[in-house]
Amino acid sequence: MITVQRGFSSFSVDDLDAVESFYRDVVGLRVHRTSMGLELDVTGGSAVFVYPKGEAHEPASHTVLNLVVPDVAAAAADLHAAGVDLVRYPGFAQDADGVVRSDDPRQGPTIGWFRDPARNVVALIEEA
Repeated sequence: MITVQRGFSSFSVDDLDAVESFYRDVVGLRVHRTSMGLELDVTGGSAVFVYPKGEAHEPASHTVLNLVVPDVAAAAADLHAAGVDLVRYPGFAQDADGVVRSDDPRQGPTIGWFRDPARNVVALIEEA
């Protein structure tokens, strides 16, 4: 068995400056630039590491970051006002704002997805 001191997740982007501005100014996260990339403070202490790959970057085919929010519709409205629309997926019953609503947590959360400037998918999940 290994001894783990801490863990963190990471994902790549093509334009570190654009992504830094987006997560700081549009999403509202605390962002710290390091010599190797960005650290996004999403939990008050555990950072998500974002690293540049330039033209070699390919957006992930899955959600790279889940942000738990008190109200997905309000978060979606704030993003929309900043020029960011929610992603629409076939097979999901999304409302006019792009939110999948759930009154039954066993059926899944109230959720919406958007893309960052590097085209990575980020989820907004409403705290039940």
